[in-house]
Amino acid sequence: MASASPSWVILYKAPREARPGGAISLVLAAPPRVTRLDVGPGIFPADPDRLPRVLFPRILTIDPSGLVLAIAPPSKSERTYKPAYLVLDVPSATATRVPGAKVLNGSNLGVITAPGCNNGYMVVDLRNIVGGNTATLACFSSETREWVNKTVANPLPNWNWSFKCVTTHDGKLWWADCTAGILACDPFADNPDMAYVPLPRGEDPDEPHHENCSFCYSEIMAASQYRCVNLSNGKFRYVEMGCASEGKVSKLTMHTLTDPATAEWTLEYQVGFDEIWAGDSYKATRLPENVPDEIALVHPKNPDVVYFFLEEYIFGVDVPARKVVECAPHELDITESEGGPSCVLAWELPPIFNV
Repeated sequence: MASASPSWVILYKAPREARPGGAISLVLAAPPRVTRLDVGPGIFPADPDRLPRVLFPRILTIDPSGLVLAIAPPSKSERTYKPAYLVLDVPSATATRVPGAKVLNGSNLGVITAPGCNNGYMVVDLRNIVGGNTATLACFSSETREWVNKTVANPLPNWNWSFKCVTTHDGKLWWADCTAGILACDPFADNPDMAYVPLPRGEDPDEPHHENCSFCYSEIMAASQYRCVNLSNGKFRYVEMGCASEGKVSKLTMHTLTDPATAEWTLEYQVGFDEIWAGDSYKATRLPENVPDEIALVHPKNPDVVYFFLEEYIFGVDVPARKVVECAPHELDITESEGGPSCVLAWELPPIFNV
């Protein structure tokens, strides 16, 4: 009897080229194994001009419907010198090039299905200039095949936004900067209202906050390995690995965004890694008692379980129980995704895949 497909997967951001004759398909693997997206020949440029900024095709974000927004190196023959952006419809195994994209930073891009589920979608690029009180939503509609600019408020004019993820939720796009906070708006509105949710501050007065700690300030600003904002069980969860400087043991802290309208966060738990290392389940993995290299993601259905990368492994921990529940080699070539941080996404699969 064949085993049921997983209801969610850990998706690697580096697509893999399928064999000739292939289209777009998923090679499903139950977590903690990593799922790969196979993309057939002819979808990405066949003669890539590997600019230093875009060396490989890469998945940027996913809409829950199964739309995948990807970036690829430009084509040498087209001589555009601009990366290609594509929307991959995984359930229908089709791909569409986003025309005329003048994107400065692919991390600012999101994709969201149109209201009414008529197979339409919108690609949205959030553009801002440091010092400006407003920002621009550059919106590409699959129905009109045109870009339209919409002006929105910029809640932090003097901040250089750096987004780790862009998420579709509750009819809105949510841009998460793991240092400054979360922005959210409905890009289909004629005059979108940009909401801002600051991240919670640390609950432990003896625990230095990253921005005030010289030991880790440069690391947290360069790459947000130690922080993660994920949807889990329908709510945003903010996870942070605390500072381990001056001989202190790093702690893992989770907050839940209980009310986006009031930016109210609730502390769920705070657990020291030494408590996890002390358990038999961690010892059974034979992993070193080291703070993980990176927070990979939060389980999209169970916020108690957080996944980490450490050396060549990915493992999930039920943090309140101090118990490792899953562990496996990640078997990834990190260079394909242009760096280690944020090289995977949690994806609750559309019903079409749950067979």
